[in-house]
Amino acid sequence: MKKVNTYLADNEIDLRDFIKNLWKEKILILSISIVCGLFGYFYALSIPQQFKSEIIIKNPPEQIFELYKYYNPNNPNNPNNSNNPSNIKTNISDQFNIVFEQNFLSLDNLERFLEESKDFDNFKRYLTSRNISAKDYIANNFDKAKSVTKETIPNKYFLNHTKELDGATFLNKYAEFTRKKTIVEFKNILKLSLQNIYNNHQEALEVAIKVQLEIPFIKNTLNFGQVVTEPEALFYKGTKVLTSNINHIAQRLTKLENDQFDYDFILQKSITAPYKPIVSNLYFALGLMLGLFLSLGVIFFKSILNNS
Repeated sequence: MKKVNTYLADNEIDLRDFIKNLWKEKILILSISIVCGLFGYFYALSIPQQFKSEIIIKNPPEQIFELYKYYNPNNPNNPNNSNNPSNIKTNISDQFNIVFEQNFLSLDNLERFLEESKDFDNFKRYLTSRNISAKDYIANNFDKAKSVTKETIPNKYFLNHTKELDGATFLNKYAEFTRKKTIVEFKNILKLSLQNIYNNHQEALEVAIKVQLEIPFIKNTLNFGQVVTEPEALFYKGTKVLTSNINHIAQRLTKLENDQFDYDFILQKSITAPYKPIVSNLYFALGLMLGLFLSLGVIFFKSILNNS
């Protein structure tokens, strides 16, 4: 029992000595803690503040593409054909939006926009002075936003950036730049599709002229089970119908050259707000805590040296 009591007494003496030693070294503890706290505070001020810009793009209305829809009723793969169980029309606006999104999120397209734009010369000089490429600056900070609410916003895009870039103006102008590029590409897609239909009708017209078929030939007169293939099947429409269709397709091709598919494509213009603001007081508090641990470590090693 005496040994245990002696052990406890020694521990109490050691604890008292340790507390006394801390009190003696209070100036050291405060000095190291304050220095570390100030270091954390000024470090926080040196970190560039981040901003977040967002823009919402809406899908184009399907009506603006209505003129360029063309389905051949003789084609068994025609979505409007009653023999096709799905009977679903191709949504051209969705196809357009897919092409737009691919272009909008393309870093190559974004870099080309910066090169051609004269509105961001200060930002380009900033990148050049720090030897940073536009791709590297934006690569990990530009994407399509994922909706976390029940209301899904399919075309919301965001860009994280520093104060050197006017993010709101950048996204608004970049969206218009991408829309023009997408229109050019998508018009070529529609043109190829219409041109293919036009060529098929021309071939069928030549056949109809050869067989002297002027008015549509009734399908029921075909032998039962006979398979009719494209584009040869088109000639059964007769020269009058084929000529009329060819003229309509030609008119669509002409209109397509000048059509800009105008609509208000920006649902909400880009706005900028602070993103992950630097909390200087938090860094100061972390610095104080780090300084406290460092000072305790210094005192501990001093006591070991003194005892030795």
